[in-house]
Amino acid sequence: MHQTKKVWFSSPLKFFWEELYGRQKKLTPHFSDENIFKILRDNLIDAALAAEGNIESRELMVSGLELWREDSKGDLLHIFFLEKYLQDFLERTPLSDLDGIRRYLYENGEEKKVKFFRTNSQSTCVVYSFGLHIPREVHGYAFLLTLYQNGIVELYFSHGKQNGRISDNFYADWNKKSDAKSIAMSKMFRLAINTIAYMKCFPECVTEGVPKISDGINKKRSEYNFTFRLSEKIADSGNVVSKIPHFRKGHFRLLQSDYYAQKQGQLIYVTETMVKGKAKTVSTSERIEEFDIVNKGK
Repeated sequence: MHQTKKVWFSSPLKFFWEELYGRQKKLTPHFSDENIFKILRDNLIDAALAAEGNIESRELMVSGLELWREDSKGDLLHIFFLEKYLQDFLERTPLSDLDGIRRYLYENGEEKKVKFFRTNSQSTCVVYSFGLHIPREVHGYAFLLTLYQNGIVELYFSHGKQNGRISDNFYADWNKKSDAKSIAMSKMFRLAINTIAYMKCFPECVTEGVPKISDGINKKRSEYNFTFRLSEKIADSGNVVSKIPHFRKGHFRLLQSDYYAQKQGQLIYVTETMVKGKAKTVSTSERIEEFDIVNKGK
């Protein structure tokens, strides 16, 4: 009897789970995850202070470790893309209305005090964090968006052993460049921002839980699991997903004008046909509050 091959999904923070946590757990098997987090964090901070040139890289590792801590407690939101194409689409969709998205995130995010160990200071910010699972990939993505009081949007990302930060200010510059690093960082920033926008614009394409076709291994650490399917609005008319996005000039936009009295404050997806007066909009769902990508305060 022929059996359909199951689809596997990439795991966010795999490096932190297997390398940092896994090695320390073998050394201190009776320690709680919280105690292991404190050991690892102290070691990273001490190493950064001892080697001045490594401060930036160690700060990035600490940020990733803090995301791992959130994941270990079951508080990190996990998102599964059923189609790899969705990642490609979100990476290519331009951020034409970043100011509107920034305002939307501020209004719907959660305030949190963020500590900066290098300056021994803290600041009240709005934060969003989530893990992203891609079909048939090894390494998933982990994102932490921080919105500062001065309006700056900063993204921390972890992908395999790679991690980094990029703000909206740097994005504007890097998006104009054609070198490999600038292209990669720009795509990462768009993927994170547009994933949130996609969730808001297409709630009918978001379901609770992990995909049924998943192998189920280590896929339910969190209580916050959602699966994204591809909206028909960005698929071929023949129900076959194109290898090249149809709506390259499309973008997510926040309706702010008084003209949109009934939809003011909603995120919509505007296709490239907007310039011809044939924009497609997305209706919102009464269940939309369930899909807020925020840190779940426990």
